Amino acid sequence: MTKPTGAFYRHILADAWKTVRANKALWLLGFFVSFLGNGGVYEILVQGTGRLGLDEDFGGFFGLWQALDAGGIGEALASAGAQGIVIFLLTALTIIGIAAAAVWVVVSAQGGLIAGARDAERGRKTAFGSLFAAGNEVAWPLFVLNLLARLATLAFFYLMLSLTVLYLADANFWSSFSYLAGFVLLIPLTLIIGFVTIYAACYVTLQRLPVIAAIESAVALFRKYWLISIETALALFAVNLLAALGIGAATVVAGIVLLPLLVGASLIEGGVGVAVILALAGLAAVLFLALIGGLLASFQYAVWVHLFTKLHQRGHAGRSKLARWFDRFLK
Repeated sequence: MTKPTGAFYRHILADAWKTVRANKALWLLGFFVSFLGNGGVYEILVQGTGRLGLDEDFGGFFGLWQALDAGGIGEALASAGAQGIVIFLLTALTIIGIAAAAVWVVVSAQGGLIAGARDAERGRKTAFGSLFAAGNEVAWPLFVLNLLARLATLAFFYLMLSLTVLYLADANFWSSFSYLAGFVLLIPLTLIIGFVTIYAACYVTLQRLPVIAAIESAVALFRKYWLISIETALALFAVNLLAALGIGAATVVAGIVLLPLLVGASLIEGGVGVAVILALAGLAAVLFLALIGGLLASFQYAVWVHLFTKLHQRGHAGRSKLARWFDRFLK
């Protein structure tokens, strides 16, 4: 039965929360996926706008270049000797291997989380092992998809940095206009990349489309339902904002509770007691943040999967709230 249009978003959010709450395996998958971002497309914009600072990008780049040039890589390797070169290569290969394994786990968890959200929506039982295995089957196309999304986003950001450099070098009309136009275009372009990526990931995982076909289908889906997609992202942004406020409040309460304990420990056992309490508090904070990160990631992916499946159902009654408001206003 089709649900009322006015409650479209409310039902999607409620169904996603029920799905996540009843399937704890999704939390663990969400923990790994949180390293990609919690599934909110706005994160590309929120995290990426910090890259517009010249000190972080060009300053760090030139500093690295100067360090490499001053040290002389070839000279350093030559002076290290054969044993040093072998140790260096083994260390580099170990780091690359660990990084590759971490990427594989995160990408497989992403596919498993999407598949698990769909299975849970259909009333099927979910288990971490089977979902991770399902995600592993599409790990390579998901990796390519995420890599393309990151490269496209970085290309836009560094194009913006180039326009910023031109503006700072010669602040005339055209450089100012190019800078403003680039900044205005950066916002929708980065958001579109996020929407297309999450929809394409659903096509890859749920319909087993190849990467290019998934991207084309995702673009078509976003073009058809772009306003619904934006409103869903805004709803998830509000959820993340409330979560951030809740974490901040919990941090304040924890600080108030810990303060007398730290004072008492310093008076009774000195530095040892303080160190023990701080270590336990740090461990509790890490576990708490891991739990919240996994929960948020699994919830947000469940929302996008629910929306994805709804938009493919005939007569889904999904319609933009803004469009409904305009209809009521014009009546």
